[in-house]
Amino acid sequence: MLSIIIPTRERAGTLKYTLASVLDQASQDYEVIISDNVSEDDTARVVSDKNDPRIKYYRTSARLSMCDNYEFALSKARGQYVIIIGDDDAAIPGMLDFLIARLRVLAEPVIHMWPLHIYDWPVGDSNAKATYVAPQIAESILDLKVKACGVVRLGGWKYYELPSPYHAAIPRYILDALCERTGRVFHSTQPDVFTAMAIPAFADQAINIGKTVTLNGRSAKSNGLGFVKRGALPNIERFISEYGNYAFHQSLYGGTTSMANMIPDAVLKAKDMFPEVYGDVVFNYSAMWAYIARLNFVKHSNIISNLIDIRKTHPFILAEFLGFSFIHETAALRRTILNQLGMSKRGEEYLADDIHGFVKLLSQNSQFRR
Repeated sequence: MLSIIIPTRERAGTLKYTLASVLDQASQDYEVIISDNVSEDDTARVVSDKNDPRIKYYRTSARLSMCDNYEFALSKARGQYVIIIGDDDAAIPGMLDFLIARLRVLAEPVIHMWPLHIYDWPVGDSNAKATYVAPQIAESILDLKVKACGVVRLGGWKYYELPSPYHAAIPRYILDALCERTGRVFHSTQPDVFTAMAIPAFADQAINIGKTVTLNGRSAKSNGLGFVKRGALPNIERFISEYGNYAFHQSLYGGTTSMANMIPDAVLKAKDMFPEVYGDVVFNYSAMWAYIARLNFVKHSNIISNLIDIRKTHPFILAEFLGFSFIHETAALRRTILNQLGMSKRGEEYLADDIHGFVKLLSQNSQFRR
């Protein structure tokens, strides 16, 4: 019924706990695909020590880019649905069982998504932290085309509210249709962003089940933590460099960092590929700059000082940029205050030095049980 894909590279220390959480389920109706991107650590031993028939281990013959490793892993998967998680992420005990039971009785396959918790692994002198514990919400339906067009109008902001194979259950036929149309499933340097924007060309709706199945982990080597801890940014630059002479979308400003262009590039390439979804929807470059500034991939002062050159590549309205910057700064401040007042204190109940320990503690709380 389900393929859980875990692309990995030299993160045996976190993979061990990720695997433990994914296998902490009663069902046998799923497989765990490990795509080892030529790791030189104990990855192979960590996998073999689990000795579980649900695990299928594959090792690439050479070092691949992230997208190519995802593509390689997907080629090995046999499930009717696909979920991709990182090698420092996790599944909630018993929740894959819950999901599989739902999927099995559907008359037709449909995308399933869920709220995501965020767990930060211990890094240096910093202890583990439940950065965000998502509340359970009522089940709802997401209109994918409406949402995706909204992302374009916001310059790429809120792409993460769309389902992609990363932390959502995507029917395999959708990914096969995407591959048949474009030659492969994963494009750009951001496989999750691209597929989130591409899937609306093949599906109209997704079900948000309102209960967390898998969750984000952010460790010292992860790109996710790189978004919030500036010391991890070299990891992002390294993986982008592994794409070789990758060409970002022609409308993007080449005088900034590749990190600043990677998310907009994925959105714009999907927009170009699927005109039946995006039609005449205008990508908002002014809003884009405000968003990537919020991510700290570029400074507001650098944007304004390069205004003349930026306008040679795409439209840029200063007043609109400043307005969106205010919105982003307000939203970021609001999130910080909420974390300090509520979420961080609430997360202390589930403090654990590894992500499997975290999800076990979380699953014992009646509020987060099935």
